[in-house]
Amino acid sequence: FEVNAYEQLLINYTNERLQQFFNHHMFELEQEEYAREGIQWEYKNFGLDLQPTIDLIEGASPIGILSCLDEECIMPKASDATFTQKLQALWSGEPQLTVGEAPHPGREKYTPARFEQGFIVRHYAGEVEYRTEGWLEKNKDPLNDNLSRLLAASDEPYIASLFADFADSVIPASSSINGVVGAGTVGSLAGRKRTVKKGAFRTVAQRHKEQLASLMNQLKATQPHFVRCIVPNGLKKAGRVDVPLVLDQLRCNGVLEGIRIARLGYPNRLPFVEFRQRYEVLTPGIIPPGYMDGRKACLRMVDALELDKEVFRIGTSKIFFKAGVLAELEERRDALLFDIFSRFQATARMFMARRQMKKILNRAIAVRTIQRNARVYG
Repeated sequence: FEVNAYEQLLINYTNERLQQFFNHHMFELEQEEYAREGIQWEYKNFGLDLQPTIDLIEGASPIGILSCLDEECIMPKASDATFTQKLQALWSGEPQLTVGEAPHPGREKYTPARFEQGFIVRHYAGEVEYRTEGWLEKNKDPLNDNLSRLLAASDEPYIASLFADFADSVIPASSSINGVVGAGTVGSLAGRKRTVKKGAFRTVAQRHKEQLASLMNQLKATQPHFVRCIVPNGLKKAGRVDVPLVLDQLRCNGVLEGIRIARLGYPNRLPFVEFRQRYEVLTPGIIPPGYMDGRKACLRMVDALELDKEVFRIGTSKIFFKAGVLAELEERRDALLFDIFSRFQATARMFMARRQMKKILNRAIAVRTIQRNARVYG
């Protein structure tokens, strides 16, 4: 089914919030390990990278896109055009700032649409243009009262839970059955309060924010694991990879954003023992025989390897590296091992060739000796 611009904004807003949680959770644990290992690290809240865009969509001061839409939904004579004009004035017009106040960073994420009635938001996955036709109607999401009450009284628990807000709604005085209202009915309903249960007239944006807040609270109370599902192609065929499609999914799923942030820290780490066992071959003679503290051994090794001090950190039990450093060490190790094994193979082949040649010479000598003895006795 086709997703309209209003639904697309809600989807992208949800993705921003989830990506913010992912960044914060993942690198909160990362930085806790830095603290445990005694690594000198300037604490960074990577979840704040997406905060300007989130404020632009849901903020209250200045008023965000969804809050502005909710406000317009209750204003008389409001329309999609007035909603769009209000957004332009708030986020792309001249900001009303006090002395020393900086413009809101969300203004950099907002751009008015050039030719259509709408706007452009720069998400972490890229820029998305939204057209605002029909947004007020979609946000109000009007439902028939009778239908809402009927679904709220459903015997199916899940269906009833979806319309629980409408379960206690009161029938308006003007309602009728088959278009006929008796005098007694009008009289009995005239004094009845003509209201609906509080919350029944919440907009779609309000309900969406409440459900998303509930989801975020549930995620924060658990130990989440993140899974990214990638569709290789749109034809549902094996062995085919549509590179632009995969790249677009990686960008929209936040994988590239996570990689970008990971490169700012020290994503690769090894215990001292493992680092020494694997890369001591690159520093022969640096570590004396016998026992040596793992941290001191690693310090000697990185000095001998002439690594820049900015690309590694040594903790209490592990050594941390920037992205790409271990790959370079692996290349150096592979080159050294290739040279060592090449020379070993050359020596082994030389020994085998010499032994084979010695056998041939011994056989030739033996043949000549047999021939000489045969002549003597002949």
